[in-house]
Amino acid sequence: MILARLLPKDSKKYQSIRDNIGKYSDFFDKYNITHFFGIWTMTISGYSHLLGQIDRFSYWDWSGYTNGITRLLLATILFFFLSQKGIWAINNKRLSYFDLIIHGIFGSIFFLIGAIDLSVLDINIVGIIPYTFSFTAAIIIYQFKISYDLEKDKWEIDSWNNKNSYLLISFGLMVFSTIIGYKLDDPIISTVSMVSLFFPAVAYLWPDHIRHIKRLQFYPLFILAMFACVRAPWFLIILGLLFYIIRSVNYLKYGIIYPSFGVAQEETLSDV
Repeated sequence: MILARLLPKDSKKYQSIRDNIGKYSDFFDKYNITHFFGIWTMTISGYSHLLGQIDRFSYWDWSGYTNGITRLLLATILFFFLSQKGIWAINNKRLSYFDLIIHGIFGSIFFLIGAIDLSVLDINIVGIIPYTFSFTAAIIIYQFKISYDLEKDKWEIDSWNNKNSYLLISFGLMVFSTIIGYKLDDPIISTVSMVSLFFPAVAYLWPDHIRHIKRLQFYPLFILAMFACVRAPWFLIILGLLFYIIRSVNYLKYGIIYPSFGVAQEETLSDV
């Protein structure tokens, strides 16, 4: 990370900035800014699905950015409303299975915001199903609450309770998403789910380790976002800005590089 090279943690300038960065990190925490990764990716996945319905071979189309950004703004407004009402609270508590279903339904709504063609109000409703399964599979994995202990200088997970149940449900939903996406001839979600299902499989079969859960919480979402960008490449710019802003705030406040492609301590250090 370039910022880590420019401002090493032991430098006076870093300490000075760290003392004043708190209000920004508090803003990010208060409004759940990190959740934008999931909300925006689900919305643009819907928009990518719409483009695919219009033209099966749609690829790298920059012309629809105004339409896409409008949909992102609508999704953001809905997300803030849900957050303020306490409906969206993944980080605050472990959700019941009923709550997971509700979150899956709202995930479908974010997908619809991106997928509905406002000119004709036409959409293939069945096409939502594999995306809803994939989105719900991701939410289930966030039942594992990961936090960074500054004193111990390491990542910790709150509890491994119900690990096997969560992972098996997540794996099963991704399998169904793969099959249904294939049957519907949707190359985006069928490929994404097929690749992503190996992450819960590895976490289930291998011994408990936080790095497996960190990969599972990051890479399936990242893969879906990258595939969505194949049809909406302008989203790469928005996603990149969000990624590096949150990453920079976390580094300046806590001295950690997060989010990161590295999930183990050695990988994080090499990422610097």
